[in-house]
Amino acid sequence: MSSHSPVCDHVHDVQDFTPSDVNERLMAAKEQCRASGARFTPLRQQIYQLVLEANKPVGAYDLITQLQQMRLTEPETKTPASAKQTNNQTPKNVAPPTVYRSLEFLLSEGLIHQLTSINAYVPCCHPRAQHTAAFLICAQCQRVQECSSLPVQEIMSFAQQDVGFMVERSVIELSGRCQACQ
Repeated sequence: MSSHSPVCDHVHDVQDFTPSDVNERLMAAKEQCRASGARFTPLRQQIYQLVLEANKPVGAYDLITQLQQMRLTEPETKTPASAKQTNNQTPKNVAPPTVYRSLEFLLSEGLIHQLTSINAYVPCCHPRAQHTAAFLICAQCQRVQECSSLPVQEIMSFAQQDVGFMVERSVIELSGRCQACQ
């Protein structure tokens, strides 16, 4: 996935990534973080990968569950005896605050978007490009499309330049039925 201008005249399916796309996005995110001096920790990378691989918007607790399952199935490797947990049912707990902090990091780096109406996360179609997007969310199949068109940008410009309103965060979400579900 290459970086494009943040303004497009079309919409992007946000869950339409091939394994090659996912790998390319992960490598680009590592490079972006390295260049900016931000830490792209293994947990942040895992969470970003899970969001990229999801076939629908994914919630924080879905991510916690997936991470917990991954950790339960990981083979024991170089774990010091003092770090081993006494409770065999949950040997490697995933703490919700650490997942939320990782999601906040990914949001701040422009790698993902948060859909507030459904309390879920999706990959950004134009990572590294600061932009405002509108999201078209299908209530039937959960397909999400990202639109970063000129009219969306004009709303932000109007608020900031004409009204003098300093936008700190915006989420524009439209709920309905996608082309395939109509």
